[in-house]
Amino acid sequence: MRLLPAAVLLAAVWLAAVPPAARARAAEPTVLVADPEPVVSVRIRDSVLPVRVALGFQAALLLNAGPAMATGIRPFPIVGKLRFSNPLLPGGSALVRFNRIGVAIAGAGRRKLPTAWIEPEITARTAGVLSIFAFEGDRIIWSNPRAPAGGATYALARDGRNDPDVKLRLGGETLRLTLAPDSPVTIMNARAAAALAREGLVRRGSSVGLWEPIPRARLPWQALLPRPGATLAGLPLVRPAARVSEAEAKAIDARAQAGTSTEADDADTIVVRGEREGRRGRAPWVLIGADVLDRCSRIELDRPGQRWLLTCAF
Repeated sequence: MRLLPAAVLLAAVWLAAVPPAARARAAEPTVLVADPEPVVSVRIRDSVLPVRVALGFQAALLLNAGPAMATGIRPFPIVGKLRFSNPLLPGGSALVRFNRIGVAIAGAGRRKLPTAWIEPEITARTAGVLSIFAFEGDRIIWSNPRAPAGGATYALARDGRNDPDVKLRLGGETLRLTLAPDSPVTIMNARAAAALAREGLVRRGSSVGLWEPIPRARLPWQALLPRPGATLAGLPLVRPAARVSEAEAKAIDARAQAGTSTEADDADTIVVRGEREGRRGRAPWVLIGADVLDRCSRIELDRPGQRWLLTCAF
């Protein structure tokens, strides 16, 4: 299983079984302004909650448990409450409640939307996270006024009409690329890093850092040094990094700050024992982070074309 923001992992089993809602196709695109990410309001019953918009998962609303339960919504009565175990999570597990809930997004009409509410919290900045795929229309535009204007347009074919990921064959592996502007760096797991290294695109660096996919989960990464001019799906490799274990992070840098991962999560990491161990780990994944996407003034979800259109000045 590839590593995505933990809220997506928690909802994945349920979302796969929920058919996407029918969408009315609007002629004009919906424009969302990022600062640094778009925040919109959702109305559930008599409550209005601020949620940030994300690019990396299918049409759904993911909420922190507290604000969600305050609206009075209830989980599906038979199979609407599950506990997931995952080493990414504080305490190693999370309780997820879910249902199809009547939601009005940004003042639009109320409609049923797959909704999960999760404890511990999945985001600290707002009450939850809303997929860009939850918006109706053929074209949804993420506009970033802080990015440099102009540049070139990059077309990235998605792996299906309702799939946010981009597939890329590289170095004998099939990588799944996800747009993740909330990640400061472009981060990947061991198998993806090994594929890039085999192609001569990166080599391992000597610095480490911490990635916080959800509050209170802090996972070590090792910097990768890109070859000058190296690209992935046409996008430049600016600050790539690979997941490493706690032990290796400390071996690389004695000053490295301790994270929260355990040996159970080492399948995603580059390990001292070498590449063969890594190839038994999770499927290759890459999160394209803010190091790249902060240079993009416009990210368009093109539904009919099943692609992302990025306007970026690199």
